[in-house]
Amino acid sequence: MGLFGRWFGKASDDGDTPKVDKGVARLQKKLMNKYVQTLERKRIIRILADMNSHEATRALLGRFTYVTDGSIVDEDEKELVYEIIRAKGASAEPALESFIREEVAIYWALKAYTEVVGEERAVDLLIECIDGIRDRFDRSMGRLTNLVSALRDFQHSKVLTRLLDLSKDEHEEIRFLAVDGLSMFDSHPEAVDAILHRLVDDGETTRLKTFIMDLLLERRWNVKRFRKVLLEKIPDTYFVDDTGVVQRRF
Repeated sequence: MGLFGRWFGKASDDGDTPKVDKGVARLQKKLMNKYVQTLERKRIIRILADMNSHEATRALLGRFTYVTDGSIVDEDEKELVYEIIRAKGASAEPALESFIREEVAIYWALKAYTEVVGEERAVDLLIECIDGIRDRFDRSMGRLTNLVSALRDFQHSKVLTRLLDLSKDEHEEIRFLAVDGLSMFDSHPEAVDAILHRLVDDGETTRLKTFIMDLLLERRWNVKRFRKVLLEKIPDTYFVDDTGVVQRRF
């Protein structure tokens, strides 16, 4: 099924071949053209907003999938779509959920979805989407990266559990995002321990280890329980003081 069929398809009378809302499809085609003048795109956004259909709402969300040359214009248009979608409330939920399940650029849609359904359901959807990724190539990897990045914004026990698991992922970028997210749970000893395990892992990347060392200096976590192994692993320019805090030698 093509792009318009996937987004706007309607079941035919016999239930087989989807019919396309051609009016919405034409508007969506213009909206998705980054070279159309911003005043025209905003006009199209408002027309789609007034149509109050699932297809029109799904078309509006397409504006979140690309970036225009002007950052101010880009932000302004996306903010406009976000406010429209948020104002639609529960009626926008199906379109938002399908978008988050399918697209790579989920930031604005997830922001609106969270406003509409609450953090609990937003976290559940993110975790479900992460679990649903079966390969780590190209678009799927981009989706996974954005999903994990978004997960970091929620302070929830389910997020902590999932980040602990992701901190051991085979891909360095996912481990990096997981460690960054775990640093927001530093009142939980298991989160700090997971971060320190990455630091003392001989196979871990220099990039992630440097990030963790900066965290230790900034947050002043007590690492006494790891003191012996840390002294063997961290560079000589650092040491663990008597209180169990990592310091830099001057």
